[in-house]
Amino acid sequence: MTQCDKILDHIRKNGSITQREAFIDYGIQSFHRRLSDLRQAGYRLIGRRRKHPTTGQEYTRYYLLEAAR
Repeated sequence: MTQCDKILDHIRKNGSITQREAFIDYGIQSFHRRLSDLRQAGYRLIGRRRKHPTTGQEYTRYYLLEAAR
C-alpha cells in the first residue's frame, strides 16, 4: 500500500487527516507532497484550519471532497 493509499484509506475511514496523524500513524514525512500527488491524480482535497482547544496551536485538517474519476 502506497503512502497515498494510506492517506485515502484513513480519510475514508475517519473523515479527515492531519499532518501529525499521517506522521505518527503511518510514518509519512512528506505529507504535503503526497497531498500534491493525490491532487494531480484527480482527488479534490480541502484543508480547514483548526485551533487545538488546549494548546491553542493551529493546524490543518484535510478532507476528501470527491474521488478521482
